[in-house]
Amino acid sequence: MEPVTRPTRPSPLADPLFWAAVVVALALRAAPMLLWDWASDDCTRDECIYKIVAKPILSGEGLGLAPAFWLPAPGYAYLMAACHALFGNFESVKWVQWALTVPTMAMLYALAARVGGEKRAARLLAWGFAIHPTFVFYTGTMWTETVYTTLLVTLTLGLLWAREGGARRAIVPGLALGLSVLFRGVATYLAPIVVAALVAPDVLTAGRAAWAESWTRLRGHAAALVATLLLVVAPYSVAASLRWGGFVVSDATLGHVASLGNDDFPPVTFDYGIGQLTGDVYDATRNSGQVNCPRRLGVLEMDQCKIDEVKHWIAHHKAEFVRRIPTRLAQLFNPHSFLTRHLRWNDWPGIPWELKELLVAYQALFTMVVVWLGTLAIWGRARGAAGLMTVGLIAYTVGVIATVYGISRFRLPLEPFWMLWLAVALTDVRGSWRSLTASNWRLAGAMITLPTLIVLTLRYAWSGWPGL
Repeated sequence: MEPVTRPTRPSPLADPLFWAAVVVALALRAAPMLLWDWASDDCTRDECIYKIVAKPILSGEGLGLAPAFWLPAPGYAYLMAACHALFGNFESVKWVQWALTVPTMAMLYALAARVGGEKRAARLLAWGFAIHPTFVFYTGTMWTETVYTTLLVTLTLGLLWAREGGARRAIVPGLALGLSVLFRGVATYLAPIVVAALVAPDVLTAGRAAWAESWTRLRGHAAALVATLLLVVAPYSVAASLRWGGFVVSDATLGHVASLGNDDFPPVTFDYGIGQLTGDVYDATRNSGQVNCPRRLGVLEMDQCKIDEVKHWIAHHKAEFVRRIPTRLAQLFNPHSFLTRHLRWNDWPGIPWELKELLVAYQALFTMVVVWLGTLAIWGRARGAAGLMTVGLIAYTVGVIATVYGISRFRLPLEPFWMLWLAVALTDVRGSWRSLTASNWRLAGAMITLPTLIVLTLRYAWSGWPGL
């Protein structure tokens, strides 16, 4: 049997333009933290909740409950508690996120080099991530998006790396998937997509025989991935299930979150110009809906009660449920982010008015370019296991949002995967266009999804400018 030869791919470690991008990325992310007191106790909504649920960990009581009586996923709270134990405050997690910039960029570079096959796409993706305004902003906050993005990138690159070697390599994507579940409960149901991408043939349309051959070759990889996933998640799952008196995988938040988009009030969100931005407005909104689940039920029973309420509401408001899907998706694809809210609330004081307006416009336009052109690039270039994994991840997340609850924050971890295919397409624009137009079904898909995304994105595009 002849030895398998692997293609030589560009390495980020030997590329000076990659390191230049790293320097720019680290400087952009450090600047606002240093200028505006990264260690301040100030926090907003979920940032405050993560601190609340992490405090009992420090005293040995384990993960706490959110003030609204739901059980969060444990990963980020335990990370914050570890930072507090090591450095004396929860806010030091921001510098951990800052440090994660380097491995995340290296993995994105390697991912683009692997998918695109050359250095230009890798450099484009690294630089795009470096100057991405919303990633710059979120690095200096205490929301889960920065860490979750790193885990999803690790999962995707690890999956492609595992396919090229022995089954033991699948431990890496299994570990990344397990940690993703522990950091964000929504990742619980990603496993079928990940396994399908792991065992897929190189040509997805090759037919049943190719899928059977690929499964035979890679089923050991699938077993190793699933076993690792279970070993990572099971200890916490068992401990939480025993503690709370019912089955817990990672969190118990579905009822709370689903009720935000499926109740008598309009779908809730927290973005500037379209959301419930103050506690009084939020409380008044929630109190106008269903309030039939008392806390005396217990956290798991209360979550199930809310799930049952949501099901009941949908069953009696089927047409309204369907009408709200575009609203929830428009909330997800709102080209603004919490950065707009941050600037409008003057949480970065001293910025000249002109620069503030430029930052708001820059981040909105950046998102539009990434989502619109990235979608076109996916139709033209996404192929094989990488295509199945990235498209599956995006489609799964968008599907969850369509039925549950929309907010711009949940879009952020998906943007590197739009950027991946956009970087690949930009290095061969003519070839990408030929690939797109040569396939009727790909062209039809692009002609349906791209206008839809443009409409959804533009719905709230002007919400960031008061008075417009």
